[in-house]
Amino acid sequence: MNFRNRLDYWIKLFGLENWTIYVVEEPQEENHNAKTLADPRYKKATITVYPQLINNEQMWDSVIIHELIHIVMSTYDFYVDNLGHEIKNEKGEIITDELFFIARENAVSELTTIYMRLSGEAFKSHHIFQKSTYDKD
Repeated sequence: MNFRNRLDYWIKLFGLENWTIYVVEEPQEENHNAKTLADPRYKKATITVYPQLINNEQMWDSVIIHELIHIVMSTYDFYVDNLGHEIKNEKGEIITDELFFIARENAVSELTTIYMRLSGEAFKSHHIFQKSTYDKD
């Protein structure tokens, strides 16, 4: 298996198939296995990976998940990065706070969907969906 195939597996589980995600291999950088730059406006991201990651398959899943969460959070990050600026709608009304709330809720919703997808059958059989022993008939 190669790194790209493993990444594609996780991209599908995360529901990020509508993103264009590039992988770039670069010479080693201190204290990093990978870094991600994502632009949610265009649904494009670049994951830069370093030799210490590519050469260690045991690290792939945790690093891939970490970098994909950066992509999921990129919409939220985009608005956080612009908090120092007023954002106005087409009527000239300031909507910065509303957009911040929407971005945060979208990030939480996407992470919830990912968690549910990854949990799969575990949720169907989990006790929270079964009738509690304290429930009355």
